[in-house]
Amino acid sequence: MSEAVIDQATPGFGIAFQPIVDVGGRRILAQEALVRGLGGGPAAGVLNRVEGGQRFGLEIAIARHALARAVALGIATDVHVNVSPGVLLHAPDVLGAIAAVAEAERFPLARLVLEVTEGERIDDPPRLRQAVEAARRLGIRIAIDDFGAGYNGLSLLAEVQPDIIKIDMTLTRGIDLHRVRRSIVAGILRMVEPMGLRVIAEGVESVGELGCLHALGITEMQGFLFAHPIYERAPVERELHLPFGAVPGGPARLEPAFAAPAP
Repeated sequence: MSEAVIDQATPGFGIAFQPIVDVGGRRILAQEALVRGLGGGPAAGVLNRVEGGQRFGLEIAIARHALARAVALGIATDVHVNVSPGVLLHAPDVLGAIAAVAEAERFPLARLVLEVTEGERIDDPPRLRQAVEAARRLGIRIAIDDFGAGYNGLSLLAEVQPDIIKIDMTLTRGIDLHRVRRSIVAGILRMVEPMGLRVIAEGVESVGELGCLHALGITEMQGFLFAHPIYERAPVERELHLPFGAVPGGPARLEPAFAAPAP
């Protein structure tokens, strides 16, 4: 798709960055680039203004701005960029376009993670797996976003065989008070351990959730507890809210929250 078509398909937007945190090392592992309306408005105001074939141009433009901002801000960690499964399936040159954007912005593909959401129905999983394999040949890693909350579940995990899964906030929210959610997340961890996948817990908002998730074995987390997304800027480590002390040790002090009665 030409630059002109990409430009025509793109409404005004900006990028907010939210960190993914290693709670044991008290450090930022990655920044997720999140599309926002100009001035920091809701993402829906951008995404709802494009349809059909325009979505390809929009997602490329979002990736371009995200990587350009990452370079301008001096972000030295991985950068996660969201991409819809439909674009990977039905726009065969999307990976080449993303690679060209990264090269133009001087952003190393080895630090790029594409987050594929589980929340969109996938009509051709084997074809998606081919797209994922093509991404890996370029050095790009793949994450399944919103794992446990979408249409595709285990079939997507089997077909895509990602590098990372991000457990959806519907499973992490209030997990310290909910026995069933704890059991589901523990089961996910047992299932993916032989695959060697990294696991990130999304939507962490309370100290109790942090303690429970860490006790289950998750050390990579993202959520408002640590930092809100910041428009056109990346949070730095000194700005993180780290309420858990020097983990390990911190989770042990949080154990009473993990052991709270379940409904």
